[in-house]
Amino acid sequence: MSNDSPTPPPMAKSIARLYQSAFVRKCHTLIALGHARLSAPSLRAAQETEITGELVREIKAVLQHDAAPGWMAHFYVADDPPQNAPNRLGKARRRVDIEFERGGQRGSRPRLHYEAKRLYRPGSVSDYLGAEGLGLFVAGEYGSMQDVGGMIGYVQSDEPAMWVAKIRGGLAADPARFGLRLPPGLVAVSLSARLELTQLSHHDRIVVGRPIAIYHTFLRF
Repeated sequence: MSNDSPTPPPMAKSIARLYQSAFVRKCHTLIALGHARLSAPSLRAAQETEITGELVREIKAVLQHDAAPGWMAHFYVADDPPQNAPNRLGKARRRVDIEFERGGQRGSRPRLHYEAKRLYRPGSVSDYLGAEGLGLFVAGEYGSMQDVGGMIGYVQSDEPAMWVAKIRGGLAADPARFGLRLPPGLVAVSLSARLELTQLSHHDRIVVGRPIAIYHTFLRF
């Protein structure tokens, strides 16, 4: 008798995808609401950790507001939480910039990790796509047990559309490095009317044996 786990029926897979889609959309809604509460101009020259800390603080304020809708009661957000992984213990553990978690249920809880990078100088695209940016997801350092992750670009100069074009060009220049799947590169998606130019890319990850979809969010500062 085979010891393999039973394959989920098509209906179960479809329901799981719907739940995942709703979770991702609500996480982006919270990002948009948190960003709207910030004084963006005051953070135009701020460091990445400063912006992330303020963004998460405002998202928590949204979640804890007396008028928050019921679904927000099940959402949690953390700034810089450590990630457990093989061969990385204690202080050696990586720390993801932002982590969303949905509670209110037994078993495994949905999580969504975000890596954030400043977009403010010519080398910013290399930082965004590099080993300490998108590469953390592609290498399986972040989201190794998840099918979805996120990148956030803190736009501190020029227009978001310019950065989208540059990042798209960086991906297209070396698709094998990023394990790009079809459709290749960035594809525009709509998750919140408050978010500009949200993009989606798909990546194979040989190291962890499962692909990942990355949502790219661009916030003006």
